[in-house]
Amino acid sequence: MRNNGVKRLQRVVAYMCATLFALFTFFFVSVSQTAQLEVLYDYVATGKLEYNGNVVAILTALALTLLAVWLNKLAGYRREWTAMAYLPSALILAFVTDIDRSLYTGGCSWWGWSFIFLSGITGYAFLAFILRQMLFEKIKNVAMSANRIIWRNLMIFVFLFLLVGTLSSTEENFEREALLYSHHKAGHVDKALAVGYKSLTASKELTQARAYILAEKGELGERFFEYPQLYGVEGLLPGNERTSPLEPDSVYSLIGDTLRAGEDYDAFLYRVAKTDTATPAAGDYYLVSLLLDKKIEIFKDEVARIYGDSTADNLPKHYREALVLYSSIDSDYNLSLSSDTLFEALDSLHRVEMKSDDIVVRSNFVRKEFGRTYWWYFLYGR
Repeated sequence: MRNNGVKRLQRVVAYMCATLFALFTFFFVSVSQTAQLEVLYDYVATGKLEYNGNVVAILTALALTLLAVWLNKLAGYRREWTAMAYLPSALILAFVTDIDRSLYTGGCSWWGWSFIFLSGITGYAFLAFILRQMLFEKIKNVAMSANRIIWRNLMIFVFLFLLVGTLSSTEENFEREALLYSHHKAGHVDKALAVGYKSLTASKELTQARAYILAEKGELGERFFEYPQLYGVEGLLPGNERTSPLEPDSVYSLIGDTLRAGEDYDAFLYRVAKTDTATPAAGDYYLVSLLLDKKIEIFKDEVARIYGDSTADNLPKHYREALVLYSSIDSDYNLSLSSDTLFEALDSLHRVEMKSDDIVVRSNFVRKEFGRTYWWYFLYGR
């Protein structure tokens, strides 16, 4: 009877461990890592099949759980050590979700992962051998507290789940780029632009992706300086080599031309914007590049040329801000707007500046009220 009770308890523990690991894997893949896995999937599958996060999560959870159960038939982990059977599957899950920029740039840490797998599998096999030889045979018919067995297995799972979280991708910038890519691909443009919106930092690649989406939407001159600009023109355009989920070909197709060998971004945008066939996106990229370089004197002439008969009131927000700023610098420049709101806002900014003589403190005061304007970038930005 006691022997039957021990076997019944072991079955319950085995089912509990399989269910717990499968649920963790499903939610880890479908919630925490879904955007990065979509990026990996699209890069490997090259768009041949549509990515479905729930299907991928279910298949991953099923495959890794069955793998652990099959390996345990050889290893023989039982009782309070049953959860250790899931160590190889946990390592595989961490490896699959360790997705970062090296996907595009190369340089994946194969040596590091080889060492991790070798160490993990060696420890897995060695511990299984020790337990079978020194413990399991001696206590196989000995009754043991069910609560004790369950809690020890839960503690092992806590260790395994923390191990997965530690070894998988933790690069915040790439996670944001992947999430933006996923939302944009699904047609959720506003969600894409909301990724990292409140953060004061951003990778160069994330900034480029935002610029592309805004240009595609026709809002580059309206919203680009709502985001932190830390890289100048380099944060506007990608190079010809892909380093993120954003494909350079998509950007240059929108602009209508490509970089020539040895051509810098400023020269490229100037050349493209001067052609008679320049796309609206090309014009906006060029104008924003002038703003990034703080060349507002050139900007005021170029915006008039590119936007032609449009009145200042109809220009995008950041363009109007730049012109209002220039009018405060050059008294000979006459800017006519139907409302004095922007002029009054700039005066308000100057009053805020008077709160402190310390440049850092003053910058923070201004950022709090005007951080999403071109004015803050021009006065305190890069």
